[in-house]
Amino acid sequence: MQRVWRTVTGFYHVSARGIGKQIIFETDDDRREFLELMRDCCREAQVTIVAWCLMSDCVDLVLLDYEDEMSAAMQRLLLTYARRFNKRTGRSGCLFRERFERRSLDIDSQVMGAVRSVHADPQEAGISLIERYAWSSFVEYLRAYDNDMTRGFSDPSCVLELFGSAKAFIAYSLSTPDACEPAMPDLEETEWERHAFAEKLAKGLGVPLHEVKAASSAQRNIVILGLHDAGFTVRQIERYTGIGKSTVSRIVRARARAAVRTGENVV
Repeated sequence: MQRVWRTVTGFYHVSARGIGKQIIFETDDDRREFLELMRDCCREAQVTIVAWCLMSDCVDLVLLDYEDEMSAAMQRLLLTYARRFNKRTGRSGCLFRERFERRSLDIDSQVMGAVRSVHADPQEAGISLIERYAWSSFVEYLRAYDNDMTRGFSDPSCVLELFGSAKAFIAYSLSTPDACEPAMPDLEETEWERHAFAEKLAKGLGVPLHEVKAASSAQRNIVILGLHDAGFTVRQIERYTGIGKSTVSRIVRARARAAVRTGENVV
């Protein structure tokens, strides 16, 4: 990534990588600590976190910096995290490459493309679908469109206004970077909209979709049955929650058998 020290728009695409492909996040606690530290450092420097994605050996960000404070914020963030990580793991030496990389984003299309690129990192790496990955700001963008005031680590508002609607944002996120015009599929029939609806439904039932697998059996069953009642198939529920098809089927069948015994109608 080309290093550019100033942009008139204030938007930058920023990356920091582990030295020699060094793993920089070993646990989810490491990731949470980095995100909290990132928020503190950027807030103090008045740098806005527009988008983020944490991979095992790198951090990919879009930042908004009008006051040219990003360099100091990033240096503090990376140095502080590296010291804590080394102390916790017993390693020594540099954790990150000597310099983080940044590229100026001078027009709206570059900003939009950078946000898409950041969110697509896990899918490009063959790790996870964009909407299934827990450690990026993609879900925060969907929440913002749903008027969900849950506090996240990013501020999507300055970018979302470029799209104008959730449909346009999701369509653009699905489009290929080299396409002349982003595809605008009928989202009523896409996996993306179904997943967004499943996420909203699961949250309404008390458990975020990506946490259902780790939830208590009672909470897990409530979400699974709620999704099934809403028309999701066993395979879709398996895909969205990560819970095995046999487990999902067993829970659905158990409810059906109980309903038969009590004389209830089951759709």
